[in-house]
Amino acid sequence: MDWRKHQEVTAELFRSLGCSAEIDKHVHGARAEHRIDVWVVFNKFGFQNKWCIECKYWNTNVPKEKVMALRAIVDDVGADRGLIISKTGFQSGAVRAATHTNITLTSIEDLRQTVKDDLEQSALHQLENKTTRLKNELQNLYEVEQTGPNSLVSRPLPGIDGDLVMRATGRLSAVGLGFDRIRLAEPPYPVAFDDTGNKILAAPTVESFVEQVSSIVLDVETLFNNEIKNMRKTTKTDA
Repeated sequence: MDWRKHQEVTAELFRSLGCSAEIDKHVHGARAEHRIDVWVVFNKFGFQNKWCIECKYWNTNVPKEKVMALRAIVDDVGADRGLIISKTGFQSGAVRAATHTNITLTSIEDLRQTVKDDLEQSALHQLENKTTRLKNELQNLYEVEQTGPNSLVSRPLPGIDGDLVMRATGRLSAVGLGFDRIRLAEPPYPVAFDDTGNKILAAPTVESFVEQVSSIVLDVETLFNNEIKNMRKTTKTDA
């Protein structure tokens, strides 16, 4: 294998997972144009992701400077993640520079499992962000009035079905428990309450959790959009 084959094998692995992968892709960033060894774009659970892949077919370990350079490129082009695939390994400074960042260091032999894990983490991150945003948007469908020095009353805005919104908020709260359990690596992972509201339903695996939560988020987004339409109709009628 040579450096070119290294890139081709990497791109083909991503394609086998249903991703778009281009070799030697020129990508325009906010500050400069960059040549990316392998530029990967894919949709996972309704989210589009862009990854920068650097293939280092070197006989020496990759230094810290290469990690820092890739971090800057990922930031400049607005990518979600960067990967460096090394033939021989990484210097200790490189490993430290990549820790707790969106840069992954791996080898061609470990790439498939690395990609699977990173796809999962990327989906989780975006799902949690969307869940948090939706909870805030649902809360904004209520108005809060201070009725006394130490008391507040919350009521749905005109045209808003408070019961539906409260149930949707409860669904997202259950999902929030699931994200907490995932961080603790303690399966199963809560996804919903049952019809009685007393029992929590849970997913046995992270993959199953992501699939179920993606469906829940889509349902809540649809409900939110419908409630906004109802509110606007009510406002127009009252006017």
